[in-house]
Amino acid sequence: MTRPSDDIERAALSWDAGCEPLVATTRGGAVESVHRGVVAVADVRGRLLGGAGDPDLPIHLRSAAKPFQALALVALGAAREMAFTDEELAVVCGSHAGEERHVRVVAGLLGRLGLSVSDLVCGAQPPASRTARHRLATRGEKASPLHNGCSGKHAGMLALAQFLGAPTAGYELPSHPVQREIAAAVDRALGLEIRALFRGIDGCGVPVLRVTARQAATLYARLAAGADPSLARIRDAMMAQPALVAGPGFFDTRVMEAAPGAVLAKMGAEGVQGFALPSAAATLSGAVGCCIKVEDGSGRSVAVIAAAFLRAWGEPTAAAAAEEGARGVASSRGVAVGDRVPLVGEWALRREPRVEAVRSLPDDLRLSGGDRETRDVVRFLRSEWPRADEELLGRAHDWHSDVVVIAAKNGRRTVGALRGHLLGGVGTVQELLVAEAWRGRGVGSSLLAAFEERARGNRCHKVVLRTPRGSRAEEFYRQRGYQREYTLLEHHFRHDFLGMAKRL
Repeated sequence: MTRPSDDIERAALSWDAGCEPLVATTRGGAVESVHRGVVAVADVRGRLLGGAGDPDLPIHLRSAAKPFQALALVALGAAREMAFTDEELAVVCGSHAGEERHVRVVAGLLGRLGLSVSDLVCGAQPPASRTARHRLATRGEKASPLHNGCSGKHAGMLALAQFLGAPTAGYELPSHPVQREIAAAVDRALGLEIRALFRGIDGCGVPVLRVTARQAATLYARLAAGADPSLARIRDAMMAQPALVAGPGFFDTRVMEAAPGAVLAKMGAEGVQGFALPSAAATLSGAVGCCIKVEDGSGRSVAVIAAAFLRAWGEPTAAAAAEEGARGVASSRGVAVGDRVPLVGEWALRREPRVEAVRSLPDDLRLSGGDRETRDVVRFLRSEWPRADEELLGRAHDWHSDVVVIAAKNGRRTVGALRGHLLGGVGTVQELLVAEAWRGRGVGSSLLAAFEERARGNRCHKVVLRTPRGSRAEEFYRQRGYQREYTLLEHHFRHDFLGMAKRL
């Protein structure tokens, strides 16, 4: 048996730390399995409106990226100049089921371009539709690349190659002008530069888009809002032709047809799902986007958490369509023996602030502050916290805090320092700084290791800290075993900060 590489082990730990329980499968009233993952709900500016798990966890979008892989085709004017119909654009953005209508639209598009099936590099694949598979078998025919659910996307990429005056051969390569234009279009849609957007090759042979869950939700929010004319064109085509996005009875089509014009859905492999709500009901946020990623790739778990999201945002009919056939666990005789239930509450999937009126103090109370109140406040807290602990934590705790200060010296000169404290079984690093001339020489690592040893000696179970997101400090801590636990948006001085932790 081959041992996983250190990189794979670190990646697996990162996933585990970044995910939260989303769905439980029960059997006989007992929990049989729990499916973990991440959900991000965002508006067009990337502000989180709800979710579960780490929204900044990078994920492979797989086929949920198709509306944005088609963006360059529209934004550069190719779809307009080549007179793409709604049908053609919807099948380019979809993962079709290989029905006769799907095959006819893709074949017609290739014919208009003067191309043939042999120009598609997606490969032959049996249709996802059972009806279409049966029809082929009855005729004694074999599946072709036209039956591949990604053939529409590939036909769109061939069209873009022609529009750019680039060779059609090799259009699937990351270095080809087609893929470079796709990457640039996604960057523009997010309003930022994404380094290493392509990570790996999809099952159909083209580069996979890898973004964070929050970025994916933002893309879907911008698609929902029609944030620019190109996104609006793609949104309208997909909503006008939901049967070409997937197929009759398939998840995306079923959900979109249940709520015409209100929900856009696009599924990806391995438990990925994107949603765009153009006008979320009773919300100040307007258009909303959502990205779901179930860690183990469970499609039924995606359907259950998708239904919870849709209910939270005022789409009960679409929610019922989403979880159709996904909730119940049945025996081989069709007897109900269990259930799949969401573990994320609707309040978590839709965290819109509710402002309550500030009530005035009773006439016999007043507020007072300043140094003269310190002694009374300390006395009050010592008296009242044990009872509050009983209510909040089940029993009273000793909250004595040990302050820790560690200095790194070069002779009598301090070249690095760490300040922190140990409280309630948790070591907290408040400040860690190394003089510029001494960085990269192991000073910071030694200070951190000394603090961790002190924390272990005081029976702490973990060390926590905060650091600016995307900084060199974040990478420093990550290399020393610290993992992201949460994100603080627009925190100190309006910068985003990460909460990181390491188990001892």
